[in-house]
Amino acid sequence: MGLMPAALACFCAAWPHPASGQPERWALERTVTIGDAFDPETGLTRVGDVIVMGDRLFVTQDLERRVRVYSLTGDFLGFIGRSGEGPGEFQRVGRMGLNSGRVWIDSGSRRLQYFDAEGLFLWSVRIMGHPSLLGASVRGVLQDGSRLFKDKASAGELAESPPKPEAVVLFGPEGLLRDTVAMIVGRSGITQFVGSGWTSYMSIPESYRSLLSVAPDGSGFVVVHRTGATSAEHHTFRVIRFDAQSDTAWALEVPYDPIRVPREWRSRHVEEYVRDYDEFPGFPQGRVRQAWERAFGRLQFFPPVGDVQAGMDGTTWLLLRTGVESSEWEVLDESGRSVARVDPPPRGRIRWADAESLWFVERDELDVPYLVRYVIRHP
Repeated sequence: MGLMPAALACFCAAWPHPASGQPERWALERTVTIGDAFDPETGLTRVGDVIVMGDRLFVTQDLERRVRVYSLTGDFLGFIGRSGEGPGEFQRVGRMGLNSGRVWIDSGSRRLQYFDAEGLFLWSVRIMGHPSLLGASVRGVLQDGSRLFKDKASAGELAESPPKPEAVVLFGPEGLLRDTVAMIVGRSGITQFVGSGWTSYMSIPESYRSLLSVAPDGSGFVVVHRTGATSAEHHTFRVIRFDAQSDTAWALEVPYDPIRVPREWRSRHVEEYVRDYDEFPGFPQGRVRQAWERAFGRLQFFPPVGDVQAGMDGTTWLLLRTGVESSEWEVLDESGRSVARVDPPPRGRIRWADAESLWFVERDELDVPYLVRYVIRHP
């Protein structure tokens, strides 16, 4: 995990461990791979949400405006939806989740559409709310039908210093505003490039923006606040778990020792990003380089948490940085205790976590996405 020894002692004291006195070391066994760079049926484009319902796997494909359905062994079963505005059709494919044994999908035009386990359209629900939230996106549906929205700042607002906060608000099943339950704050990784006749917004891979993850079944959600370290002294980040009623289940202030960004790491990433712009005409190399150097120059210490996933079994998965090029998943149980640590697969991000397995989206050397199921092996 991303903590030096002095901080680790404090961290362990704050989070009680299993009877052994230490978190378990869980291993991951790769069992199923889904995807094919040359097959239009099984091949994946940009992967959004992933949910498991019974013996089926649902995968949002926002570039195609539809959802792919697979068996848990990787067999392609078909599609849900197509581009359009009618029942079972999508103007876009946003978030997806489970509610009362049905799959809901944010399909654009301020509609949530519901489907059964076979992918058959059931009904749609209009998303109502205050006009000021017209640009907000649905982040989840809680078990009682309440909906979580996150305000959406523009790229320009996120590039400002300080960037605009984004509210996470709760609307009841009847569509009435109930409360603001969290704020997404902190420095973003968005930077603005301004040239002669053009403006571009790009992001560096490291950000101190707060993280939000909603359990797919609406049983709760997690917010991680990553305040930026300004020195190598002990620092903290904050983890808050909310239950299905959006009440605080637990909150932790976690100490860590910041990891400084080496000059060589920063220079290497600047060169990689500059090369990526070689294929785009109209972006002067000199100005692009200066913009990336300024963006990476602001990053003196790595954010302590790279990702968070609210698990289906009440667990919370935190991807903690352990070194300049290494990270480790810390698993917290339903009460916030640290119970396990897991080495992450290379180039992978969790899309689903339950008590037995994880689904990761991974990319090959050609940047082609694949879905991979890992079974959790306990000691």
